Amino acid sequence: MSHRAARGQALLETVVVMPLMVLIALAILQLTELELARIMTEYAAFSASRAGIVWNGNNERMRDAALVGLLPTFGRTDSAAALAATWARQRARDDEFRALPWSAQIPRTIEGIPLNGIVRVDTLNPEASEELGRVWNLSGGADWKELEFDSPYTYPEAPGLSQHFGTFDDPAGTDEQQEVYRRAGVLSIRVRYWYELRVPLANWFLFVCWYAANAKVALHGAVDRPTLGSSTNALNRTADLEGIEQLATGIDNERGYPTADRSEMGLLWALSTGRVSLGYDNRRRFFIPLSATYSMWMQSSFYRKWLMHQRGG
Repeated sequence: MSHRAARGQALLETVVVMPLMVLIALAILQLTELELARIMTEYAAFSASRAGIVWNGNNERMRDAALVGLLPTFGRTDSAAALAATWARQRARDDEFRALPWSAQIPRTIEGIPLNGIVRVDTLNPEASEELGRVWNLSGGADWKELEFDSPYTYPEAPGLSQHFGTFDDPAGTDEQQEVYRRAGVLSIRVRYWYELRVPLANWFLFVCWYAANAKVALHGAVDRPTLGSSTNALNRTADLEGIEQLATGIDNERGYPTADRSEMGLLWALSTGRVSLGYDNRRRFFIPLSATYSMWMQSSFYRKWLMHQRGG
């Protein structure tokens, strides 16, 4: 093989391989950022839970704590000026998300606190139940607004409650009501965070792969233009994946609200295709939900108004 022919072959191989190598490098970068965001979501759940146990299960305080915990995923926080700018950008994004056409299947607020912004704090425990209802109704407790976190003996709203909890301080006791009361003293929350994929090319590729996995469909065709069938339409990237939006089922949980229900998956797809825009920005955006759960013992009395779920709901 002549020197010129060898150079031509090397150039051809570079042209063929280089785009794929660039995509792989960008995908690795995006996956690294995604893993960092997942870790920060776990930290946000811890921060939210810590705020909740000292603020009576207040969802607003927990949500603010989660947002602060996620600030590093939005931008720089290494100076006062950078922190203020990142906080403002995060709050603006949160407002934009609340303005999106969310489904009515999940409440938009609890006590006026948004549940459909960029962050949602879902209180899993305490939860309303027949057993907890009986505890709340003991000794005139129908008017109770809170559950004493320390001991029912100190409950000022129902001085006679102690007679129902004679074995509360006895670890060997089998009083059913005391166990219900103890379980209600654990605050369990789940933080759901809409994380934006930001690395060019990799964001679209990874989002489509994640969406197809949720829809339980196989992708075919070229790496940069996957399809739902064996044939490839090289002219219209959206048409290549026609029908995938209706196949996504969402991410359910045994307790609490789903991480992403079917309608929310449809909204994510609409954002990725540009049919729905954030604020005045009509660019295609790629978001996936990250979630983390954390539990702590209450260090203040849980307020009844922050109950979010019935048992089994």
